[in-house]
Amino acid sequence: MHQTLLEGDNIYVNKLAYGARFPITPLSLPIGNNYMDAIQIPYFRMPGYSRVNYNDVIVFNFPMDDDAPVDERKGYVKRCIALPGDTLKIKRGVVSVNGKKVKEAETIVSSNAIDSSIYSPAVFPHSSQIKWNSDNFGPLYVPRKGEHIVLTKNNVLLYKTVIEKHENNKLEIKNDSVFINDKYRMTYTFKMNYYFTMGDNRNNSIDSRFWGFVPENHLVGKASYILSSTENNRSFTSIR
Repeated sequence: MHQTLLEGDNIYVNKLAYGARFPITPLSLPIGNNYMDAIQIPYFRMPGYSRVNYNDVIVFNFPMDDDAPVDERKGYVKRCIALPGDTLKIKRGVVSVNGKKVKEAETIVSSNAIDSSIYSPAVFPHSSQIKWNSDNFGPLYVPRKGEHIVLTKNNVLLYKTVIEKHENNKLEIKNDSVFINDKYRMTYTFKMNYYFTMGDNRNNSIDSRFWGFVPENHLVGKASYILSSTENNRSFTSIR
């Protein structure tokens, strides 16, 4: 997120904006990684006074930190680029959402885009069958709660993590047929909303292009203010 945020910045995170999330792992201490996961409470969030909007700088638990309960995972901060139900595409470094070019944050560092013919295995969904790189990516539909997708070969690759890890289903492929929880399925209905994020210092950002979607239950809050900073004239300023 450099220059929007700098190392050593202390920020105010508004947990009420999107609704306060009830503790999922109640037997935890506020200092360090001290928790017991024997008791976990189903995800529940109080109503917020706003929704996640385009270009919000959001704080969330890192979705791929599989070894810890959701609310005990490492905190990340990125800019929200696409909302549930959107279709995102990056072509030669230019980001479009629903066919419209995204107005970039001023802090994004521009560079020569990677050639579209170059496949990067580090980029989501990490499959040679979908040859994307960080500057040529998508089109990718961002899941919205209640929406259906047809379970094609590509869709299974794109939404496997959502279906299995984030929404706790058993997914199997047998003779080109998809089975979810041991039942043959041609479609899947999403249980949660998801978000697509990117860092402002895009060329040095490990974001949704590399690990996929941010599930709604991973949202912590909105990054609103810089309380203190190692750089002059940045303390007590809004995060935009």
